[in-house]
Amino acid sequence: MLSRFVCPFLFLLVTGVLASFEDGYHHGPELSHTVEVIKDVPVPVYKHEVVKIPHKVEVPVPKLEAVAVPQPYPVHVKVPKLVAVPVIKIIKVPVEKPVPYKVEKEVPYHVEKPYVVHVEKHVPVKIPKPVPVKVPVYKIVYHHSKH
Repeated sequence: MLSRFVCPFLFLLVTGVLASFEDGYHHGPELSHTVEVIKDVPVPVYKHEVVKIPHKVEVPVPKLEAVAVPQPYPVHVKVPKLVAVPVIKIIKVPVEKPVPYKVEKEVPYHVEKPYVVHVEKHVPVKIPKPVPVKVPVYKIVYHHSKH
């Protein structure tokens, strides 16, 4: 980390010191100067030519055909000829179908069973209170003899 900052700083310091020395001691005419020289330099010129790329050329190749050559003597071996025979073959592909089945699984939960509970109910029955009835009291009492 430190060398990143120190190296450029030292470079600038050294170039600054050298530049100050040149300005201080060399006030006279310059000792070196640039001279322009014109010189012919041969430049090769390349001629571009088209190169043909070879392509595939199809060449017909004759196929050899077997031709029966007659034999001077009879051949006693009979060569069987191939006869096309239709073959019917039934291929059974098994199809796997899922069979339904019951899944019995124990699930722990509380089941309330019914049991007999005797309950005494008290129903309040309203009994009407006797209401005093005004009975007229007659001072005159009639006695009927017919009755």
